[in-house]
Amino acid sequence: MKRHRVRMPECSQQGALAGPPVPILVGGMQMKRLVSTVSTLAALAAAVTSLSAHGALSTFDSGTQGWSATGDATGDLQWSAVGGNPGGHVFIDDRTTGGVTYFVAPDMYLGNKSFAAGTMLTFDLRQVYPGGANQFNDEDVILQGAGLTLAYDLATNPANGGWTSYAVPLSAGAWHIDTLNGAVASEAQFASVLSNLTGLRIRAEYQSGADVGSLDNVSMVPEPSALAMLLSGGALVHWLGRRRRTGAHQ
Repeated sequence: MKRHRVRMPECSQQGALAGPPVPILVGGMQMKRLVSTVSTLAALAAAVTSLSAHGALSTFDSGTQGWSATGDATGDLQWSAVGGNPGGHVFIDDRTTGGVTYFVAPDMYLGNKSFAAGTMLTFDLRQVYPGGANQFNDEDVILQGAGLTLAYDLATNPANGGWTSYAVPLSAGAWHIDTLNGAVASEAQFASVLSNLTGLRIRAEYQSGADVGSLDNVSMVPEPSALAMLLSGGALVHWLGRRRRTGAHQ
C-alpha cells in the first residue's frame, strides 16, 4: 500500500514535550477519502453561493432599486431615505378612487426562480389615510409567468400609520388562478410560473379614497435552513452531477 508522510506542526505551547515532529502515516485510501470530503464541502459551498445568487433583496436604503408602480395613482413611485422599517423605503401617493395601485418588482425578481419554491416572499407594508377606515379587498400579491396569473390574499391589511411585516408562502396551495375566487393553483402550474417569472406585484393601496402606500424590505432569498434542505436532498445531487458533466465536456 502506498503511504504518504504528513508532518504535524510543532507545538509551541509552554510545557509541551520537546523533540522532532512525529510523522503520521496516511494510507492511500484514507487520503482519497480526505480529498473526496474536501471536494464535496467545496462543491457544497459553491452550490449555496450559486443558489443564493439567484435570490433578490430590496431594503431601499439607497433608492428605489428599480421598483415602480402601476395603477390609478396620480404620481410616480417615490423614495425616502428615512421612515422605513428601518432606513429608507418607497411609497406612492394615491388621490383617486376606483382602481388599484401596485408596486412592481424589477428584473432581479424575475426569470427562473424555481429555487424559491417552498420558501417565503417577505416584505413590509404601511398605509396612511385620513379619517375612518374604508378598506376594500383585492388581489394582494400577483405572480405572472408561463401565460398564467396567480393571486394571493393577505390575511390582514397593513396597519394605518405603522409597518406590518408579511411572509407569503411560495407554494401552490396558497395561490389562486387569475383572481382570489379562481381555482387553487396546482403544483405543476405553480412550478411553471416560478420557472419563468415575468411579473411580481404587491398591492400598494387598501383604502377607498386618498391614501399613501409604502413598501420596505422585500426578500426572495432562501433562508439558510431552506438552502440546507435543498442541498441535502436531490438538489445537491443534481447540482453536483451537472457540474461534473459540464466539467467533463470542457
